[in-house]
This record gives sequence, structure tokens and C-alpha cells, in this order.
Amino acid sequence: MSEPLHLPSLDELARDPASRSERRRLDASVETLGGKGSRLVWLVRHGFTVPNGVVIPASIFESVCKEVLPPGHDVRTLLRLQGTRDGTERAGRAHARIREAKLPRALELELARLATELGAEAPWGLAVRSSATCEDGVDGSLAGLATTHLGVRGHAALVDAVRDVWASLFLPRALVYLGQIGVQAAAMAVVIQVVIEARASAVAVAEQHVVAGQAGGALDVLVNATWGLGGPIVSGHATPDVVRIRVSGGESHATERVLAHKPRMLLVGEHGTEVVEVPTALRDAPALGEARLAEIVAAGDRLTHLGRGPWEIEVAVDGHDVLHLLQARPVVERGFPEGGDAATVWSCTNLAEALPGVATPLTWSVAETFSELGFRRAFAALGCSVPRGTKFVANVHGRFYLNLTAFMRVAAAVPGLDPATLLGMSGGTSDSAALLATQVEGASHRGFYARLPLTAARLVREQARLDEDFEVYQREASRMRAAFEARDLGILTDDGVATTLRDLQRFLDRTGTLMLTCASNALSSFLALRMLLQRTACDGDEPKATRLAADVTAGGAGKGLGDLESARPTIALARVAEIALRDEAAKAMLLEHPPRAVHDLPAGPTRDALDRWVAAYGDRAVREAELATPRWREDQSFPLATLALYVQRGAAGLPYAPMLDEASHRASTVMDKLEAQLGFASRTALRHLVARCHKFARLREQMRAWVTWVLGGIRVAVLEANRRLSRRDPAIVANDVFFCTVDEILAALRGEARPIDRIIAARRAQHARDLARPDPPDTFVGRPPFVHVEPSGGPTLHGHGACAGVVTGPVRVLASPEQATELRPGEILVTRTTDVGWTPLFVAAAGVVTELGGPLSHAAIVARELGVPCVVNVQGALKRLRDGMTVRLDGDRGVVEIL
Repeated sequence: MSEPLHLPSLDELARDPASRSERRRLDASVETLGGKGSRLVWLVRHGFTVPNGVVIPASIFESVCKEVLPPGHDVRTLLRLQGTRDGTERAGRAHARIREAKLPRALELELARLATELGAEAPWGLAVRSSATCEDGVDGSLAGLATTHLGVRGHAALVDAVRDVWASLFLPRALVYLGQIGVQAAAMAVVIQVVIEARASAVAVAEQHVVAGQAGGALDVLVNATWGLGGPIVSGHATPDVVRIRVSGGESHATERVLAHKPRMLLVGEHGTEVVEVPTALRDAPALGEARLAEIVAAGDRLTHLGRGPWEIEVAVDGHDVLHLLQARPVVERGFPEGGDAATVWSCTNLAEALPGVATPLTWSVAETFSELGFRRAFAALGCSVPRGTKFVANVHGRFYLNLTAFMRVAAAVPGLDPATLLGMSGGTSDSAALLATQVEGASHRGFYARLPLTAARLVREQARLDEDFEVYQREASRMRAAFEARDLGILTDDGVATTLRDLQRFLDRTGTLMLTCASNALSSFLALRMLLQRTACDGDEPKATRLAADVTAGGAGKGLGDLESARPTIALARVAEIALRDEAAKAMLLEHPPRAVHDLPAGPTRDALDRWVAAYGDRAVREAELATPRWREDQSFPLATLALYVQRGAAGLPYAPMLDEASHRASTVMDKLEAQLGFASRTALRHLVARCHKFARLREQMRAWVTWVLGGIRVAVLEANRRLSRRDPAIVANDVFFCTVDEILAALRGEARPIDRIIAARRAQHARDLARPDPPDTFVGRPPFVHVEPSGGPTLHGHGACAGVVTGPVRVLASPEQATELRPGEILVTRTTDVGWTPLFVAAAGVVTELGGPLSHAAIVARELGVPCVVNVQGALKRLRDGMTVRLDGDRGVVEIL
């Protein structure tokens, strides 16, 4: 590349070349410009207005790779090795080499020219985007996997952005995805464009439908719009306006229009993108007017006639109200999650309660093994055979999803374990249950019955010794905990830390096995109780029987919720609030400005009580299954914020303590009514099953607490490993170990020479991309949809009634525990899902709504015991409900009405 380099503009590339030499120079093929670059040229050629820009051809990427990468680190080789340890290490090394590569002199000079000339047209800087040679084609799309930089200014920043985009092709998830869809080789072109000074932006999907008896069919266009740049729409970090438009018979009309509350927007500032406040008058106003919506519809109509769709369209509207087409691509087929195919049903409704959102690689390495072994042991205990190669869990954009098809094909061998029953307990949809029922139709029970005598004998033995096993475990776990907490990991050798970590992992396996046994017994006892009530007290009404079974098992058989391990942090924190209300110094601080650490409170009874609380419950946290999450022992900001809410309510004369007696009284009342209408045999069976439900619920929650402690111990050990590895290699910084697997940490501690820092860098980049993606649907078939927007429906949202009671109040949507201080007295808490860490907020809310969960989910169980009206499994709650909206929550009927 010693000759001068001139990158032609998109307009130049779009024109018809006059000569053969010019045709070579203006080659606009996918092989040269990548999918995105080639598509932009295609759009210009067809008269669409796109931002001015150029494309760095893929050939320059290939020449740089040949120059700086060691043999065997090219994309073709890495695609063959994807999924292997060697492949991961090489990809990390290649990613680092490209990020540090010296660019060819001719390209450096051309980028300097572009930074000056093209930058002069761009007050908001330049956009630098990926354009892989396999991208936006019929075989696959790297949308959401490669890297984009916005607001790039100056020559040095432009060079860094180009290298970063090139390096994103070496990210593990990109390589895995390309391998899954059969790509054998790929290169990376780079698109450089002017960033439009976006007043508003939108992402739309346009699709033509055939309509019987109507020439031309109908066009459906779904538009998501917001103020400022469109990144928050794509990432799911903002709730956009939603408009559905149908064009049929020459007429266009909106079939759905939902205006979102849009308090913040993304703009480009001096130092890159930044989030700013939207002017008050615009927060509830439509981001796009009718004229711009009509332009989007016209563009969608034209695109669907130019090429098969559906088409995804990204647009921006500048300060002069001119609409710019940023990109448009056909929604293409992509690979399936590991272990699935086009007919596989995937769901996160149960797994996401334990670990919502994106997991770090370390958590994946622990939890995936834990889950797969757990499912296999559970099925083996029932006498079921799991086919070789079956995978029950998969990584979908960094989230845990359960392969329901594989699960039900094994479970269907057990009579009574049908899809409707199991999904009803976990919060799945009726559509999924119906599809799964067809997939397992005709499943044979012969193998189950043939093994039944042995299975039954083993289960009877396990039941007989469960109490003894639990007591033995409790003694051993207590001894192990005492020994671990007395041990100073800092004085151990590296091999000693590795041994401690491996011992903890093995103990987690044992703990999980016993927890699974308790959980299975809790589920089977509840199902048996529901079946009894359905037959004897509910005239076959299954939903009514589910509600009755839930009501009669609340309250811990009159012992109060204090007997349930997962509720003890909430009860104990409410008792701390009683002390704080009498401690004037602590009360004043909590009311005026809640501290973030216990030691910031004034010395006195409140601080002493909180110290005891942290000593007892400091192993817990919100998202406590994620190993990267600091425990309450490390970060007390959430408990202190929640304590401040209790004190606020108490100071205002409002209730703040769990209504334990009321929950027990309600359960006793329901029980008395049932016993009065049942005969002797049914009454005896009812008492027995209710007692079993109470017993196994308590055992299950105690074992969950022990799992949490072991995970906390693993966290302590890996943080110690991080400190040691960072002393050896300055490139390893705080929390880097969470982007390794357990085996990689153990190997590094034991001195195996591996370029772990490069693996960490690649995984950190991939984790950041997963965090930026919106959550896929709770349940989907085959692969998650390209664009997922919950249907708006009417003013009524339906779910599962978890705790009886009707309450009306304003909505408070909390996406994370950091927002706890935003909850106000009388508000209804709305969130995606909850674990034990969220529980203290329940008693500070008038009611609770969650998107995920079933009758036995954590939110449902604890809400019943606390006496807080609750509806779970409300699909689309976070999209439909917004802060300040007044709703009526009916926990009896499982309904949330927007008032």
C-alpha cells in the first residue's frame, strides 16, 4: 500500500462506472465493501437519502491481518477452532494484536484527510461501523455482534475506532455465531459516515402480507421512536413510542399507538455520546409527527417491493425535520441457540428468576455445569433416561434459557408431567404449552413403568433419610463455613487458593443436589395438593385450585414467616427500623440522606443492630447467583436505602413491617373453610399435604441460603485469585477473573502459561455487547425474533394472582436495586423478576408486579407470606407500565388495570 489511497464516497460508489479501471476502483460488491457498505451504496443508487460517508474495503483488513497476526490466527482458522480452548486463546490474542496494529501509511494519511474533510461536515462527529463480508446477507447478520463508534472526532480517535471495529470480528460470540451459520471465512470492511444531528430517531420493521382477495396485499410497519439518537431503542435501555401502521387498499391507518414517557435521550457531546434530560414539555410528546411516519411507511413500502423482506429500517430526523435513512437491511435468518433447531421452544421464565439478565463468563462456567448436572440427576431420580448429547440450557445473548423441547421430551415419560402443568407452575404461556404438547404427543411411558419398582423403592429410601441427610449436611456445612471464615486466604500458596476454590466448587455440587431434592419434593407436594383441591373443592377448576393451594400453604402453618429462610432478612431489617425510629440521630440521617455504608451511621443502637444484620445476612444480594455481584457484606447501599424507606413509612405513620400474623390468619381461615366442606379422608389428605408443602418449602429455602453462601465463598476465593494474578501481570485489573472460567483460573493459579489477559479483554468486549442488547422474549421458538416489541393490548394486563388483595396506586418501575430510593410510600413496585435480594422492598410497596414467575416463584411465595398484593407473569409489564401511571392491582384475579 505504498501508492496513495483515495476512498470513494458512497455517491461515487453508487454511480455507474464509465471504464473498466473505474469499475475496479468503484467495486461495490459485498466481497469488497461488506454487507452494510454494499447495502448503503444500493440505497443511494435507488434514490434514498443516507448520510455522507466512505467505506474502507475489506482487502485492507485482510492485508493488516496478514501483517500482524501469527500463523493460525486468521479468521478462517479461528472459525474452524471456535468453541475450543485453543480457539478462544487464539481469538483473544488476535483481538489484542489488531487493536494494537500499526495501520498502513496510505490508510493513515487517508484517515487524516477524512477526519478533516468529512469531519467538517459533522458537528456531532463521525460514525464508524462494521461491515463484514458475511453481514446482511441471506446467510447471516452480525447485527448486534460487531462494534460501532459514534461521535468520533480527530485523526487519532478515527484510527482507534477503525482498529476496534476490525478487532470485533475476533470476539468469541461473533466467531461462534458465524460458525453456527456455516460461515467458513469472513473479512471486515468499515463504514465511516457523518453522524446526523438527530432530533429524533426510529427503528422500524416493514413487512408485506398476502391478503386473500386483495391485489398487492397489505403492508405492516412497526415503528419504535425516541428523542435523540436511536441507540437506546436498539439496546433496550429506553422505552420508545410504539406505532403500528397498516397500509391496505391504498389507505394507511395506525392500528396501535403508545406514547412512552421519555425523560432522557442520547446525544453526542464533546467527549462522545452522553445521556441528557429531555425538556419537560417533550417527555410525553410523540417523537415523530405524522409526516415523518408517512415517510417511513413509504420507505418500507418501496423496500419491500425492491427486495424480499421483512426489512429493518433505521432513520434519524435532523433539526430541519429532514428524515435520513441510516441503514436498511432484510431481516435475515441466523443460527439457533446451542442444542436447538427451528422447532425448539426456549424459555427463561424459570431460570431468569435465579439469574436475570446477562451473566459473566465465570458465572456461566459454574451455573451451566450446575444446571445440566441438576437436570440429569433429577430425571435419573424419576427413572428417566436423558439421550446422549442433550443440552438443557443455552446462552442466548448472554442470558440463561431452558430448552423446553428437550426438557419435555424427557419429562413426558413420566405420567402427569405434561407441558401445561409444568409451564403453569413456572409461568410459561399457553401457546408454548400447546406447541410442546404436539412435540411430545404419543410419548411412551413403558420405560418409566418398567423401572417404576426400582425407582419407587429408591425414592422411598431417599424420603425416609431426607431429614437425616439434611441434618448431616447442616452440621458439615456449618463446620465448613466456620473453617472457611477463619482462614486467611492471603497467607495460602497459590496452589492452596486453587485447592480452596476447587473444594468450594465440589461443595456447591453437593449443596445443589440436596437443594434440588428439596425443591422437587416441594413441587410434587404442591402439585398433589392442587390435584386434591381440584377434585374435591374446586369442581375441576385448575386455576382456582392453584390459588387455593397457594393460599392454604401461606403463613408457615401458623409459625409465621420467620420460619422461612428467604424472608428472614426482611423481617430482621424491619426490626432494625423499629430501633431506628427510636434512635433520633440515626433516624434523622436515614430520613435526610441515607448513608451507603453501616459505619457512616452515628454510633448507637441502630448501627449496632445493622452490624448484627450484616453479620447474619451479608452473604446475600440482589442477583446473588451472579458471582460478580458484591454481597451485602461488601456493599450495604441497598439494605440502607431500603431501611430508609421503612423509616420514612414509620415516621409517616404508615405500616412498614411484614404482616406475618395476617398471612397466617388468612391461611388458617382458608384451611378451616376447606376442612368444613371435606370428608374425613379428604380432610386427612389435605392436612398431610399442607404439612408436606410447609416442610419442603422451609427445607428448600434453607438449602437456597446455603447455595448462596457457597457462591459467596467462591467469590471470595476468585477475588483473591484476581489479586494474585494482577501482581504477576499488570494487564489484569480488578474483577477480570469474572471473565474467566473456573478451569482457567485454576490453571493460571497453578502456573500454566496462557495469555489469559487477552481472553479476558475479548470476553469483556462481548459481555458489554450482550448488556447493550434488549432482552429476548421470555419464550420463543427456534431463534429470538430480530425485533421484539410486546403488544400493547388494552388497558388490562393479565398474569397469575400470587397474593390476594386489591390496591390502587401509582406505578414505580425499578429495573435495578440501585433505584430503590425512588420507591415512594403507596407506590406499586413493577420489575422484571425478583430474588431474595429484592424481598426487603416488598413491604415498602403497596403491591408488586413482575413480568416473570409462576405460583411457586420467589416473588409469589414471599408476597403471600408478607401479605403484599402481587401479580406475577404479567407479560410486557415493563413496556406497558411507566412511572406515575395509576393502576388497580387485583391479586385475586391476577389482573392489573391501567386507570
